[in-house]
Amino acid sequence: MIGAGLMGHGIAQVFALSGRDVFLNDANPESLSRARAGIAANLDLFAREGVISRAEGEMALAHIHLEPDLTAAVARAEYITEVVFEDLAVKQDVFSRLDALAAPEVIIASNTSGLSANGIVRDVQRRSQCLVTHFWNPPHILPLVEVVRNDQTSDATVATVTQLLRAIGKVPVVVQKDIPGQIGNRLQYALFREAVALVQSGVCSPEDVDTVIKMSFGRRLSTIGILETVDVNGTSLWADISHYLFRELDTSDDTLPYHQDLIRHGRTGVKAGAGFHDWPAERLAETLGRRDAELLRWLRLDRAARPAVTAR
Repeated sequence: MIGAGLMGHGIAQVFALSGRDVFLNDANPESLSRARAGIAANLDLFAREGVISRAEGEMALAHIHLEPDLTAAVARAEYITEVVFEDLAVKQDVFSRLDALAAPEVIIASNTSGLSANGIVRDVQRRSQCLVTHFWNPPHILPLVEVVRNDQTSDATVATVTQLLRAIGKVPVVVQKDIPGQIGNRLQYALFREAVALVQSGVCSPEDVDTVIKMSFGRRLSTIGILETVDVNGTSLWADISHYLFRELDTSDDTLPYHQDLIRHGRTGVKAGAGFHDWPAERLAETLGRRDAELLRWLRLDRAARPAVTAR
């Protein structure tokens, strides 16, 4: 696991909980120590919430090996995931180095939420053994992983990686074409654009937008997908509504002015205490606590339905 930040150590935890040894690499020793502490805290939370036993948590932590030297980290690697900064040039450099260091048969995956799978492997020889595996945040809780092919990724590589992801308890989907944003972020940003446009035009407040999502189709979407919903309601009905509604939806091709104004006024999110919403400390704690409790409830159900983990 190359990169020990929020996503890196969360993904490392997933592999370790499956009984696999993980060599976690980062050029910054402080990042490695913070990562181990973060994994330990996550595992403690999992145990307290009944997701895993204390013994499973101790086993997973024992499978985490901190390694600041890149050469040593990949020397015995059977599979590599790169989780460094979301910067194409940085990822290209790391992939080039991994290509030279790793054994010829090793598959190398990149965790990116939207950078080009083809661009990342620009300087790599083993392109058929490279792809993107986009874990969703928080990666140690959410099940989905988008597996994105570059133009030369082999079917064998895709099959191996999807099988591995299922073995560690994830739900992979294969993105057959290298497109910006993959599947999930394209859907998420389409919703985001319309949400900002509604607020900008004075139709509703940010609070009302989020309430509508959380209290209506947002709840339903965790159990039935959008295209399943269309089939249940009737494809002809949705076609009729699309006929008049599509032309009314926002089609802006850049950040909306309302969003730009928030940033100009210092409303950059929770760290600044405000964004689309105001974020006093107690509201942030309550919101994240509610989110995590619900996500962990789903994770308990998912893990209960899976076979027991054996160390390897």
